[in-house]
Amino acid sequence: MEKDKKQNKNLINSKNKKTKHSNGITLVALVITIIVLIILAGVSINLVLGEDGIFKRAIGARETYTIASEREYLEQNVLLVQLEKATDNVSTQKIGEALNSKNLDHTADWHILKVDDVSYETGWNFVEKGTELNGYGKAQYDWLVNYETGEIIQLEDDNYLSLSAGDMLAVKDSLIINVDSSIIDKDVENNEQALEKQLGDNVELVNFNYNDSSGLTSTSFNFDGIDDYIKVQYDKQEQKEALAKNGFTFEFYGIWDGGTTTHNEASKYKGIFCYWNGLEDKQALFRFGINEKDKKIIWNAGFLYNDGKSDFAIDPNNLHNIIYNIDLEKLKKGCFITITVDTSNAYTVEGKEGEYYKQTMYLDGEVLYTGNYNKKQWDNFCINELPNLKYFCIGRSSMNTDGWWHYSKMNAYCLRLYSRALSEEEVNKNYEKSVEYHSLLKK
Repeated sequence: MEKDKKQNKNLINSKNKKTKHSNGITLVALVITIIVLIILAGVSINLVLGEDGIFKRAIGARETYTIASEREYLEQNVLLVQLEKATDNVSTQKIGEALNSKNLDHTADWHILKVDDVSYETGWNFVEKGTELNGYGKAQYDWLVNYETGEIIQLEDDNYLSLSAGDMLAVKDSLIINVDSSIIDKDVENNEQALEKQLGDNVELVNFNYNDSSGLTSTSFNFDGIDDYIKVQYDKQEQKEALAKNGFTFEFYGIWDGGTTTHNEASKYKGIFCYWNGLEDKQALFRFGINEKDKKIIWNAGFLYNDGKSDFAIDPNNLHNIIYNIDLEKLKKGCFITITVDTSNAYTVEGKEGEYYKQTMYLDGEVLYTGNYNKKQWDNFCINELPNLKYFCIGRSSMNTDGWWHYSKMNAYCLRLYSRALSEEEVNKNYEKSVEYHSLLKK
C-alpha cells in the first residue's frame, strides 16, 4: 500500500513538471510569435511607407509620369509652332509668357529668369505652374521653352529667380518709399517733374542737379552729399498708427562715401534718412546715419529717456542712440544694409526690467546684430514726438542741434523704407533680387 502511494505521488509530480514545462514552452513560443509578427509588421510598413517604400514609389512614379506628359505636350506645341512658321501659318499659339531682355526696346515689359548663374531672356517662354494647357489641364510644374531651338527645361520649385519691370525687386507690403532704378523709365531719368510723378504724388526731389553725381543714372540714384535729398510726405493718422504698431525696416544698397554738414564741419556724422516735422530750423526726431570717425551706424527714435535703455545703446549719456559697428570700406565699395525693429510683439527678458522689441541689423542679407529694443523708449517716441512728424527725408538727417543738417554722398542702387519689420526670409529675398538686378545693369 505504501509503495502504491509513493508511485502515485511520483506520477503526480511528473505530470506537474510536464505541465509546467509545457506552459513554459507555450509562453516562449507566444513571445517569439509576437516578436516575429512585430518584425513582419515593421518590414511591411517600411515596404509601404519607408524611404524607398511602395507609397513613395507610387508618388514618384506619378510625378515622373506628370513631368513626362507635360514635357511631351510642350514638345508637340513647339513642333507645331515650328512647322507652321515654316509654312507661314500662325494658328498655333506659343504657351507661356515671352521673356524679354532689359534694353531700350523693353523698358516697361522686360522679364528675366535666372537659374544658378544662367540668365534666360529674349527667345525663351516662361510656362508658370498653373498655366492652362488647352486640352490637357493646368501645368503642375514651371517650365522654360525655347521655340527657336526646341529646348525645354523643367524648373525646380524655388530654384530660380524672377526679375521683371514693375516688380520693384522687393516685398511690396507696407512699403513707404522705394528708390529703385528698376521702376523708373529711362526716358524720364533727368526730368524732375516726370521723375516725381513716377515716384508718387507724396514725393519731392530737393536740390538735385540731374547729372552723373546728382540724380538718377542708369544704375543708381545719386546724392552729391552737399544738399540733395528726397522728401516723402507721411503724415496721415493711419500711416503713423501702422508705424507705431508694427515698427519699421530701412534698407540701403549701394555705395556710401562721406558727405557734408551745414554747420559743424568737425562733425563726422552723416545722415542717410530721418523723420522730420518740416521746419528747417528744427531737428529730426527719428534719425539714421553714419559716424565716419568712429566707424559706426547710429540711429535713434526720439529724445533721451533715462528708463529706456536698449541693447547697443552703449553711450551712458545718450541711451537712446543705437550704435552698430560698420566696416567703412564695405560701405565705400558697396553693400546692402537692413535695419528692422519689430514692435508688433513685446516680450520680457530674464534679468531685465520692462518689455522689449526685437531689433536686427543685416549686412548683405545676413544677420550681423540682433538685440532688444526697450518698449518704453518706442512708446515715448510714439506718444510725444510721432504725432508732430510729417516727412521722411532720404539723403540727410540732423543730430544734436536744431537746424544742423548732415548730408550723405552716395550712389543708391535701392533705398527702401517699410512701416513694419520684414522677416529674415523677406530681407534675404530683397537682397538677392536687388543684387542680381544690379549685376544685370552693369553688363
